Parts: sequence; structure tokens; C-alpha cells
Amino acid sequence: MNITRLYGHPVTRESGHLPLADQIYDILREEIHAGRWKVDEKMPSMMTIAGECQVSRMPVQQAVERLGAEGYLRQENRSGVYLASMAPEGRSPIGTIGILLLADSENERELDFLAFEQKLVHAFMKEAADVNYQTKVVYVSAKDNHEDLNKAGYLFDEKVKGIISLFPFHRPLQSTLAPDRIPLVFWCEPDHRCAPCIASDYEAAFYHLTNKVIGEGHQHISLVPCPILTPHVKDCYIRGYRAAIREAGLEPHENLLDALSQTSLRDTAGLTKALEKTNGTTCFLSMSLARSEQLISALQLLKRDVPKDISVVSANPTSDYSMPNGKMLSGIGFSPEHEIGLCIQFLRQQMIDRRWKLSTMLAAPFFVEGETLAPPA
Repeated sequence: MNITRLYGHPVTRESGHLPLADQIYDILREEIHAGRWKVDEKMPSMMTIAGECQVSRMPVQQAVERLGAEGYLRQENRSGVYLASMAPEGRSPIGTIGILLLADSENERELDFLAFEQKLVHAFMKEAADVNYQTKVVYVSAKDNHEDLNKAGYLFDEKVKGIISLFPFHRPLQSTLAPDRIPLVFWCEPDHRCAPCIASDYEAAFYHLTNKVIGEGHQHISLVPCPILTPHVKDCYIRGYRAAIREAGLEPHENLLDALSQTSLRDTAGLTKALEKTNGTTCFLSMSLARSEQLISALQLLKRDVPKDISVVSANPTSDYSMPNGKMLSGIGFSPEHEIGLCIQFLRQQMIDRRWKLSTMLAAPFFVEGETLAPPA
């Protein structure tokens, strides 16, 4: 993966990543909130910023112009860009929301997940700004004491009024917050270690998606795993698939689970070799958008047309991103925007009463009607 850094924040260029201008905007805004520059201080030139993260000048200019329109920056003729304000024009933030991410540069799963996380953080920052909060993103390593991540003064100062974690970790069962603890909400997979947790209903998603495929006439449906998924999410998908297959009186086809669970999203040759042993399959049920993209590329190498010869459906397809065959992916999606809104809603409630009463809230999935599902040939 092609990754550079701007003030310590990663900048990615993988397919499906957050646009570069948005990434740079998010980084500059967060560094402004963190106090990297003082009001009226001259900002680094656009060429300097572009050189540091190894991008062209255009996305940097777009980010700077957007920050200028919001009142953060001002342009002075022949002099440069200066910090005009620590907050959007006409607004006084009521505090900061911390966002926790798990970082491990040696972990391929984390690197592959990074582009998706950037989109999530961008959405969290926008939602927080809409209710007048600033944001501070912190990357946490496996070596950190996770039980103290919401302890005041450990990672966050008094400006941080609440924390949203994008990964699960153990939280002691104390419904009333101690005085030295910052309110905390998890946005991640359902996990017994953490609460309150806002998550998608992954099991229901694959149950309904499998039923939809069966309704199209498919009876030989093969599961395709993805190495970046956690075991918990993978198991949820498998349980949903098996329940639908069992109710329909069909045979499950799970021979790819072991063969591809560790096959990298970059190893298309390995994926292609495994697909050669799936004679009889009429539809592949993929566990991720990235795997689906790779899967369709591999099927093209095998001269198999999607969906004329074989269908592909997936978790988390997007309606604005076409596959290598030019088709829009069919599948089942989730609504991060809705879940993010719930996170902030429950976080603000926890700020008020210093208690958490919710364990896990599961958000319902929805079908994405693409072009890669058709009746079996």
C-alpha cells in the first residue's frame, strides 16, 4: 500500500480511498484544533505540504481553500496563508470528541483497513462539527494500557468531553463513570468486552443476502472470506449464511473458507488458483468490497463473465464505485452515517448523566441493487 504521512497522519492512495483533498483537509483542521499554529501565524506553503505527503499541489490547494471558506485560514497577497481562527467563523466549539484508532504498521490487516478507517474518521469529524464539537484522533498501539484509554490525562486533556473508539477493548462493568473517567462509546463489531457499542447486524445481513440469492434461483452458493475481517465478524457472516442455506434445504459450500482466509487482497494469483476448484458454483458470496473487486478480476482471468456466467454479491458494496468489469456491485450494505449519529447521541447522553445503560445496539442492513447478480445460467 502506498502510504505517506503529513504531521504523522497517514495519507493513502488505494482504490476506494478518501479523496486526497479530504484527507489533507481533515489533517490540517485537526492540527489547527490541536494548536500546532497560533492565530495570525503563517502556515507552511502549499508546495511544502504537498512535498511532505508526496501529492500534487491541487489537493492541497483545494483543502486550503475549503479551510479558508470556513474561516480557519486567510490568504494575504504575495505573503502567504495565515491562521485566522481556531474554529469555524462565527462558532465557538463546546468541546472536543476523541477518536481512537488501532495502529500497527506491521499488521497487513490494519494497513488494508486504513483507507476504510479514513472514510469513517472523515464522517465522524463532519458529524461532530455539525453539533459543534472539534475532534482529536489518536492512534493506539497494542502496548498501550487499554483499560486506561478513557482515563482523564492518559491520552486526552480536559478539552476532550467524550471518546469514540473504532476498535473493541475490555471495559470494566461500571455503569456509573468514576470522576476521573471520560465518557466512552464504541463503534465496532458487537463484542462482549465493550459497552455501550453501536454496530451493524452482520449476521442478519448475510442471512437476508443469502435468501435474496436463493430467490434468484441459485442453489450452489460459495462463501468467499476476507483476511482483514476479525474472527467475530467472519463468524457472524457464516452464521447468517448457514441459517438461510439450512432453511432452504440446500447444501452449504464453504471450501473457500480455509483456502482463502489468509490469502492477501494483493494475491490475485492465489485467489484465481482457488477459484479453479469451485466447479458448480453459480454465485459467490463475498465478505468485503475489496475481496469482491479482486474476485471479479480473478474471474475475468478465468474468462468467466459476471453476471452472465456467474454472479457475485458482497457485503458493503457502494453505489458510486464500479468493479473491474464496469458493473456496479450487488449486495448488502450498512449505514455508517446513521451509526455515527447514534454514537454521538449516546456519547452526549453519557456526558450529561455520567452513566451508560446501553450494551449493544445493532443497526439494520439494506440491499444495494447492483448489476452483478442474475439468475444462474
